[in-house]
Amino acid sequence: MEGKGVPEHGLLLKVAVVARGYRALSVMRMLSDIKPGRLRLQLVAIATISKSIACSKFAGEVDVAVYDDPMDLLTVKHLDLILEMTGDAQTLVHLARNKPPSIGVLDRQASMLIFDIAGLYQQVSARDSEISLASSFASALLEASPDGVMVVDRDFRIVNCNESPIITGGRGREFSLGRPCFDVIHNSRDSCSDRELRCPMEEVLKTGRTARTVHETQPGSPDTRVHQSTAYPLTNSLGEIVQVVVSIRDITQELTDRVEQRTQAIKNDLERFVREDRLASLGRLVASVCHEINNPLSSILTFNKLILRCIQEDDLPEGGMEAFSHYLDICVKEALRCGQIVKNLLTFARQKNIELIQIDLKEMIDTIMVLTGHQLEMNGITCDLNLPESSFTAKGDYTQIQQCLMNLIFNAIESMMDGGTLTLSGGQDRELKTVWMTVTDTGYGIDPEDLPRIFEPFYTTKKEGKGVGLGLSMVYGIIREHEGSVEVESEPGKGTLFKLTLPAGVEPQ
Repeated sequence: MEGKGVPEHGLLLKVAVVARGYRALSVMRMLSDIKPGRLRLQLVAIATISKSIACSKFAGEVDVAVYDDPMDLLTVKHLDLILEMTGDAQTLVHLARNKPPSIGVLDRQASMLIFDIAGLYQQVSARDSEISLASSFASALLEASPDGVMVVDRDFRIVNCNESPIITGGRGREFSLGRPCFDVIHNSRDSCSDRELRCPMEEVLKTGRTARTVHETQPGSPDTRVHQSTAYPLTNSLGEIVQVVVSIRDITQELTDRVEQRTQAIKNDLERFVREDRLASLGRLVASVCHEINNPLSSILTFNKLILRCIQEDDLPEGGMEAFSHYLDICVKEALRCGQIVKNLLTFARQKNIELIQIDLKEMIDTIMVLTGHQLEMNGITCDLNLPESSFTAKGDYTQIQQCLMNLIFNAIESMMDGGTLTLSGGQDRELKTVWMTVTDTGYGIDPEDLPRIFEPFYTTKKEGKGVGLGLSMVYGIIREHEGSVEVESEPGKGTLFKLTLPAGVEPQ
């Protein structure tokens, strides 16, 4: 490749630069002022962001091609190196991915070091052609970086670094110089490979390419920090890697913010799933409740018609006024029954803010049985209740726990379309201060290959149109939010058991 020999005046590299605004002009002037040494940089092209008239004029004077799009630099002939000076990670990635093997790409920090090397490079050893970076410009550049930056030799010893506490730990730059990087950064006498840690510098030495890794410092302690390390190779005139530039950035807060954002997104998704599942459950209840209300309304209508006819014909029924009193008593009871059914339905349908209260689980199950009684009867399902006679309470949100039980009961009903037995049991563990409930059916069960995935969102074994796979994931999410647990046991052809565990309520004194 042209420029790779070692002419009389040193190694010549043809470079292109990506720069922004006034920096483009500064970079061109800087390269034009570099004195010949062992390493010479010849600027042949520049891609500018927000190009200025002064920049275009100077480029014409020094015979440098100017482009608007950084990707156009890849078309320049006989190019050795592209220096990305804007600090834009996306531009750097696009260039690195699309470049031919003959062209190298460096980011802003490594590019500035290359400038310094080109201007102040001294031959230290004719045999090794090692690079000396002990210059005021390099030191100023290192200190200007907000990240920790160090130059490490092939023996993993720090040749130069800035005063960043990420590297020095507050002990000062002089303490770090000459020490192994794993000793300074990780406070360890063993190399990263000995401790089975992924070391970006080792990857650079093996592959010759830029490497990046994420690691922890002081893992397990209250001061644990998460750092992202990026290593860039520096080569001599023979193309051998003699040193590596390592940039270390503290991403602890950034990572924490991302985790918090993701956690909040998951909570928002769970709330949405709960609302959607609640609407679906409400729709399933409407048909059952309508039938439940229709029966007492028919009784009320029948007795009121009988009373009205007797009054119109002035003919008391057998039993006289006592019969009227009996008819009206039945009407009142049936009306109260309708009111109770509607009240239970409204309680289930009403949207409330999450509120942790003491829940009477027996009262909740009685309400659920009223709402689902007709569906159980229509499917030929008998229901057995095995609940404690004493206080049976839990601490949680009434609406959400009720929705979880309703969901499990609906699933049980759907698995017993030809009839069966639904068993609701409960108990408490006084030592662990928890209560538990089980919903057991005698349906077709769950296949072993499906069992590990039933709590995954959108995973369903139901026929198309019968469900979207949110019900059990919603149950799992709600119970875990209540610091409880969900367990399942199932065998094809023998039914399924779901066990919910929740924090116990306060027992009455």
